[in-house]
Amino acid sequence: MLLIPGCRKPEADVGLDLLPGDPLGAQLDTALLSANTFADEAVQTSGLTRHLVGSYVDPDFGLLKTGLVAQVRLTTANIGQGQDNSTLVADSVVLALMYEVPNTHYGNLTAQQFRVHRLAEALSVDSTYRSDREPEVDAEDLVYPHRGMITPDPYSNVELLDDTVAPHLRIRLRDELAVQFVETFGDPEFVDNAAFLSFFKGLYVTVDNGLQAPYEGGVLHINTSASTSRLTTYYHDSTEPGTPRKLDMVINSSSARFTSVQRDRTQALNSGLQDALGDPASPNPTVYLQTLGGSRSAVTFPGIMDHAVRGQALAKAELVVPLQGTYYPYYTPPALLFLFRKDEEGNDAFLPDQQNGITGIGGAFDAVDQEYRFNITRYVQQVMNGTLPDEGVVLVAGSSGVSANRVILCGPDHPQTPMRLLLTFTTY
Repeated sequence: MLLIPGCRKPEADVGLDLLPGDPLGAQLDTALLSANTFADEAVQTSGLTRHLVGSYVDPDFGLLKTGLVAQVRLTTANIGQGQDNSTLVADSVVLALMYEVPNTHYGNLTAQQFRVHRLAEALSVDSTYRSDREPEVDAEDLVYPHRGMITPDPYSNVELLDDTVAPHLRIRLRDELAVQFVETFGDPEFVDNAAFLSFFKGLYVTVDNGLQAPYEGGVLHINTSASTSRLTTYYHDSTEPGTPRKLDMVINSSSARFTSVQRDRTQALNSGLQDALGDPASPNPTVYLQTLGGSRSAVTFPGIMDHAVRGQALAKAELVVPLQGTYYPYYTPPALLFLFRKDEEGNDAFLPDQQNGITGIGGAFDAVDQEYRFNITRYVQQVMNGTLPDEGVVLVAGSSGVSANRVILCGPDHPQTPMRLLLTFTTY
């Protein structure tokens, strides 16, 4: 277990290290800590506003690969009904995936090999899909030949004929799909969305980058809550060859959609994470957190009851979690970390300090001090009182279902800037 020896400051130092707002005459203690990294369970990624596509290799966490699974829906009913469709000619079909602004990606914007597959299973908007769900798909790659290698550019508008569209990932698909759609105009498959989703269940957008070097590639943030992410079929009427037409099918909040995640930790250059997962009881100066069902940290406070001294009142308990060293500029730490305790069923539960919301205890990344801080005074007090069990807390990266963030933190055993629990007492 990772421990930091507790120490009682001499009376001559009382008040020197008080935090703003601490009562005068307070006495500070540093409590013993223990922390270990453990593999997280799959997280829900369905029904969210952001979904992820892309892959990269992190030298500490290994390969992370994400893909978007989504239904596309009609914007109008009875397409082609009651008209002569025999003169319609398919031209092309393009998938547009809008970047989320301003958080457009995580990692680098190097070229990636995109793949698009047709779903072979029906999705339901009422179902919950988690990060470890791999969709059933047709084997054929729908991307137009030699158009899959794309360098993402989330900062430039896209010029389309006489129109300018906000930045998006644009993937041309095989003409055969456009032909299939146009030839089905007027058939029962295009009467309404129920019929269409039975005919065309959706798409799986992923990447196949082969062996990637460390820091190569990234994960794109796709906005799937607005109708600007869409599948567009372009066609014309042979009797009016100079008049282009199109049919938009959208991905929006009514679409079942989720992010599918794959990871391979063995591709990491550094063995620290695998060592920590393999032997969590061994002293380790670092703690590893990763979103999308990657890894969490359990933090316990052995001997916390030793601080429940009669004649003293707990004024503040603050958990300080420093960043480990520096970080690659395109692998920024999560903006927020969360703390949970476990309830009787083993589920994540709020701490008493979170009465005013999940972020009421702090946990925001301090870019100046390179650390996270949590005020967990009520929690520690209730543990000392016996109201809550002395089972510790779980440290979790924020935005776990919609972000590829990761961070390496100092554990309690770190020699320079250890994780620590600061206790402030007053005499009554």
